[in-house]
Amino acid sequence: MDRQIVCFGIPAFEVAIARIHNPRLSTRPLAIAPLNTPRACLHEISFEAEQAGLAVGMSVEQARRICPSLHVLAPHPARVRTAEASLLHIVSRYAPVWEPAQPGTFVLDVTGTGRLFGPPCDVAATVQHEVLSRSHLEGVAGVGSNKLVAQTAATLIQPSELYDVRPGSEPMFMAPLSVRTLPGLQRPCMRQVLSRLEDLNLDTLGDVAESPVEALEVALGDYAGQLSRWAQGIDSLPVLPPASQPTLDETVLLDPDEIDDLVLTGRLLDALQRLCRTLRSQRRVCGRLSLTIRSSDHLDVTKHERVTPETCWECDLSPVVRSLFHKCMRRRIRLRAMTLGMAGLTGFAEQGVLFDDRPLDEQRKQDRAKQLSVALDTLHARFGEQSIRYGRSS
Repeated sequence: MDRQIVCFGIPAFEVAIARIHNPRLSTRPLAIAPLNTPRACLHEISFEAEQAGLAVGMSVEQARRICPSLHVLAPHPARVRTAEASLLHIVSRYAPVWEPAQPGTFVLDVTGTGRLFGPPCDVAATVQHEVLSRSHLEGVAGVGSNKLVAQTAATLIQPSELYDVRPGSEPMFMAPLSVRTLPGLQRPCMRQVLSRLEDLNLDTLGDVAESPVEALEVALGDYAGQLSRWAQGIDSLPVLPPASQPTLDETVLLDPDEIDDLVLTGRLLDALQRLCRTLRSQRRVCGRLSLTIRSSDHLDVTKHERVTPETCWECDLSPVVRSLFHKCMRRRIRLRAMTLGMAGLTGFAEQGVLFDDRPLDEQRKQDRAKQLSVALDTLHARFGEQSIRYGRSS
């Protein structure tokens, strides 16, 4: 059975979301960039900003010199996550397998769903219509026999348009396109390959497809075979659903907004205690901690840190939480919310240490801390969360 792939996406996803929340920005040159650093670079730009000569990666200062009417907004991760969840609710109804390509873009494998939803181009049009009517977001859709062709087709059109590449016409579709159109050549590690192609005057994918693989190998080495297949529209990569990784998180809401470090770290350590208690009840350990703080001006800052070795004890994780807090607090401004997250959760297998090189006092101190945590777990389970809490002595 021939594969049937649909790539659906919202161009400049965060810009589109910002315009929904503020319609007055719908015709202005708009960019997304951090506002808390003088060397910030543009993450996303609107079509109007692109027409004015701006590009992603350009500094905000340079962009404002080129386009004085540019309006710059700070990233809003929470708003993006909400919009993505809304898109996914629609996309998942029409595709048994889907893969997130980038924020606001999904690759759908609709092979074998013709009797349910019709041809793949009908599925793409239906998804476009539903997203527009429910979320008021205009999306592009590319249809092809593989991921490469569908994703490439989606980059060539404007919002609310659909590009259907018929099976068998892939080489003809790819031939006139620039080599820079290939998504795989946009990675930093492929800059040398692009430079070699320019030296050889291979400007289009048709030029690459017509070149003998043996000749390409002399110039490009191991990349030659893969590049030749891409230029002909050949791609065997499957659509891979996102791996489900168990996570835990807890959000601390601050009302009123707070800036006292002692109060904030105390609230975080309370949240850590509750998360660790959940980990122990599930017999899991944590391999990665994250902290997101939201300030009173609605700017979010997120930091991550690996936990080695993996653990479920507060005495091990408290220093990591404090470190994350100090990394996030780069501005002296009140906080509105904090979210502590745990990822990389795996099963807990208790194993004794044959040779422990820690000082004896440190071993005893850590053993007492773990025994205290277990005792507190028992008390909280029996008498409730407020029965006993950590305190601070002067």
